Amino acid sequence: MILVLTLGFDEKFQYRALMRQGKNIEKVIIVGGFEEEKAKKALVSLTNFLKTVNVPYEVVEVDPRDFENIVEKVGKVIINNAGKDFTVNLSGGMRLMILAVFSAFLLTGIDAIVEIETEDLTKVYYFKVSDVTFPSLSLTKDHLTILKAIKDGYSSANVISKNTEIPLTTTWRRLNELRKEKFIDESNKLTMKGELLLKIYGS
Repeated sequence: MILVLTLGFDEKFQYRALMRQGKNIEKVIIVGGFEEEKAKKALVSLTNFLKTVNVPYEVVEVDPRDFENIVEKVGKVIINNAGKDFTVNLSGGMRLMILAVFSAFLLTGIDAIVEIETEDLTKVYYFKVSDVTFPSLSLTKDHLTILKAIKDGYSSANVISKNTEIPLTTTWRRLNELRKEKFIDESNKLTMKGELLLKIYGS
């Protein structure tokens, strides 16, 4: 797994991310702007640690105030490592840089596990980029009705069809469409993406 870290003036979040991921890490990619002295010190401290524990790393220096510059540089790195599993920790650095790194994954279409730790260190939250990407499927009333039925505990096409009064063949077709868009998994359980869309669009 490749761990992408956004780095600002303080490396504590990055150390914590490294500790959590541990032996799963194949390589670390550090993204940040390092012209200011505080940022340089944070980078030196972090890279010295990575050398000590023998973890390969790559530094991607960006202008943290230039959205397009960040998206371009990070996007190229992502493409060059396509086929690898990514985890991206977005807990450090300027907000514009964090948004740009996330946008680079959205634009390249390469999925990643996003890890964010709250500023007070009380919670680490995870989600996949694909959980929040816009579906190519136009959601219909049938789709939303079926998603709600699944949330209510129904999983088989027959039972969903019976409870929603949607014809069985239509139910099968809608389930396949929802599965393709990753709103539900192979066992017809809601994914996080499905839950989020249902909360937004559902009544």
